[in-house]
Amino acid sequence: MRVVITLPAYRAEGTLEKTLADIPPGIAQEVILVDDASPDGTVTLARDLGIRVVVHNENRGYGGNQKTCYQEALAAGADIVVMLHPDYQYDPKAVPLLIAPILAGDADMTFGSRFAGLGDPVGGGMPHYRFIGNRITTHLENLMLGSRFTDMHSGLRAYTRRCLESLPFLTYSDGFVFDTQFLVDAVTVGQRVVEVPIATRYTKESSSISIVRSLSYVMSSLTYTARRFLERGRRGRRSALALSGRERARMLGTGPAREQRCVLCGRTTMMLLYPATARGEIPLEEYACTTGALSEHDDIVQCTRCGMVSSVATVPPEEIVERYTQVVDEEYLTEEAARRELFGWFLDEISAFTVGGRRLLEIGSNVGLFLAVARDRGWKERGIEPSKWAVDQGSQRFGVHLEQGSVEDLDEGSEADVIVMLDVLEHLHDPLMALRRLRALINEDGLLVLSTVNLDGLHSRLRGDDWPWFIRSHLHYFSERTLSAMLKSAGFRLVSWKIAPRSFHLSYLAHRAGASHPRAGATVSRIADVFDPKIPVGWLGDITFVAARPEPTSVT
Repeated sequence: MRVVITLPAYRAEGTLEKTLADIPPGIAQEVILVDDASPDGTVTLARDLGIRVVVHNENRGYGGNQKTCYQEALAAGADIVVMLHPDYQYDPKAVPLLIAPILAGDADMTFGSRFAGLGDPVGGGMPHYRFIGNRITTHLENLMLGSRFTDMHSGLRAYTRRCLESLPFLTYSDGFVFDTQFLVDAVTVGQRVVEVPIATRYTKESSSISIVRSLSYVMSSLTYTARRFLERGRRGRRSALALSGRERARMLGTGPAREQRCVLCGRTTMMLLYPATARGEIPLEEYACTTGALSEHDDIVQCTRCGMVSSVATVPPEEIVERYTQVVDEEYLTEEAARRELFGWFLDEISAFTVGGRRLLEIGSNVGLFLAVARDRGWKERGIEPSKWAVDQGSQRFGVHLEQGSVEDLDEGSEADVIVMLDVLEHLHDPLMALRRLRALINEDGLLVLSTVNLDGLHSRLRGDDWPWFIRSHLHYFSERTLSAMLKSAGFRLVSWKIAPRSFHLSYLAHRAGASHPRAGATVSRIADVFDPKIPVGWLGDITFVAARPEPTSVT
């Protein structure tokens, strides 16, 4: 295991040398100091002492410093990353104790507790206002999280590589609340967090913040913890990220048995949930992204073993692929601005995680609008799309790297740091096979990003078989449990699960609804002729955003 110690430094010239001297020999393979624009001689001294130094030209704050620390450590191949303050407040001799639970395979994250065991922080010089603030906030945060930590605001920490890659720490605060955000998220997404007892010493060189900033920190910490408690529940019991991938999905009915193989678990007995509402041949227009044939579907069935929900397709897989090659979707770019805004949000979510490079591959790119937004943000974009018309549009309108084809056409030269599939998985005949194919193409420190229909959303629960996204071009419908299980089976683990914040103009929504609900569509269209605002529809929960990391492949 490669251990890297990181030192987030600011004005550490007076304590750096003795901090380094007290690190037990051989405990780490590398020490990296990140200087946050110190006005003293910290950088010169660190270089003289022979450790690697990274310098911020401008002060980025305590959290901003940690972001660089962890990025540099991961880039250096660290398996375990330790954060040690170079102000000598935390005893460097405690590092072996700190990483012991990780080396034993019992923890993903550890931190030093100044209150556990025989710890006496006040006797060690902790200011009384900090002692009182720590006791109050730790107690309240434990109540919300369902945890029993003795010190939730320690700055001596260690992480596994997997833990750092599982949390979106690049979007956390650049201030002191970074520590709280990391710990709270680790607890509520199922990371194994262990505290170990440490001694504390406070000297005149030790970093400290004023009473006013301490109060601000306390309020920010409690607010963040409360928000995560409301979203995810105690210890993340309501969070999809805490799922093991083995849970059975919510059963939606008790219909008669049907013979169809489940794409998730392989069981051949399904039960009928909703009889078909559409008959006859499927027009080519129904395969377009902007189809108006909403709530028109084939028989919809659910697996009695795992709960996977699928359609009983009336068109053979090969013919479905052929139809997608012929699709023309002129309506797609009528909401270009709204789509760009949504794609920007997707890219912000992607940028919250560390990845090893900038190669981005999109599956099912349509006309390449997402690729264009990604390219403008510095990604080396490449996309694949079955529709010949869409590929031509992408090349002519946006000049993106877009090829005609499907998942099956990807070869070994298609490796990527980030693979994106937006509203594609539900259209694939065998989504599990497709995900396994992508697992072979993604870098080990890469990120898989999906958006897909969400059976657990409010809108789906209220509408039943009249849910608009039950359409004939959708072959599968995912819940938190079934998608988590499918990703796990394909060699991925969930690291993010959110509802996509979509917004569209009223006129566009009226057009989409008009085919299946003519009277309502006509009424709304007349309103939109006079007043055409953007309508936020993300709160309905129809589309979920998912990010996943590749699990290490086993070697036999």
